[in-house]
Amino acid sequence: MSSSKTSTLSSLTARQLLARLTKLTSTYSGLDASLMLVQYSSPLVIALLLRLAALKTRIGIGGKGGSGFGLRQLAEGWGKMGGSIGEARVVFRAFGLLPILTWLLSLHPHPIQSLKSLLQSGHLPSLDSPKTLSTLQAISLLLYYPLEHLTWLGGKGVIPLSEKRMGWTGLWSVRFWALYVLLDIYKLRQTYLSLLTRTKSLKQSQSAKPNLTEKQEEAKGFELPPSPSSPTHQNVTSSSDQPLNLAGEKEVLKHDWKAWKNDVMINTGYAPLTVHWSTPGGLWSSPLIGGSLGVVAAVGRLTAEWRKGEQ
Repeated sequence: MSSSKTSTLSSLTARQLLARLTKLTSTYSGLDASLMLVQYSSPLVIALLLRLAALKTRIGIGGKGGSGFGLRQLAEGWGKMGGSIGEARVVFRAFGLLPILTWLLSLHPHPIQSLKSLLQSGHLPSLDSPKTLSTLQAISLLLYYPLEHLTWLGGKGVIPLSEKRMGWTGLWSVRFWALYVLLDIYKLRQTYLSLLTRTKSLKQSQSAKPNLTEKQEEAKGFELPPSPSSPTHQNVTSSSDQPLNLAGEKEVLKHDWKAWKNDVMINTGYAPLTVHWSTPGGLWSSPLIGGSLGVVAAVGRLTAEWRKGEQ
């Protein structure tokens, strides 16, 4: 009886895992994050396979001569697979333009009117505005994607581009991506201030919310939205004449700190990579450095997508 129950629980866990994996890979962002991990881990896997092949040859395993040919062949094939996955991700990003346009239109439902208002104001909006940051990030991606695809199509001979022109479009496409990452880092700084203030307020609060401090005003608008899946999401505060649910707020704050740390992890990988690719000649020559940084960003993205399955 006990054995049967254990088997049932194991089967249920396996089904839940399959359901989560299916949900993860059924979305554009989840599938891209999964492919990204395979792509960027390729240099690390190849280096390991070549080391094993060399060791196999040195100790004479695998028959006469111990050439280690099988491992070397596998390493070569893995490299080709990684390159193909990289190209597939470039193609996928063409469809990534649609959600970016949707994002931009959600920020500015009447873009022409918004542009006219900006020109008439005579000054640039402040970066302290979350809407300004998000608008600049959306525009940077709208410039990054088309330039990247022009470069890729030029490399395939679909569009007649000289090597010099492809180098220019490729370089500037990544520079616009680097701008997005830079703005994201600034947004993380603002979110950090907000989380610090919320954490301090939570420790000091007993029954009421404290007044906004100067730091709260600076970081206002950069709060991470509470997770709809949180059991305390709808009970963090009750009506205005009821006390703050401190336990619920603590749970939401804990969730927001996790999301912030995950975003920091992603940008820890992306920031040096985009600077490297934005620099003519690059900052390093070893593919292991780029591969390691890419894996850090990919793991961060996969973690974020995996947590969406909890919702």
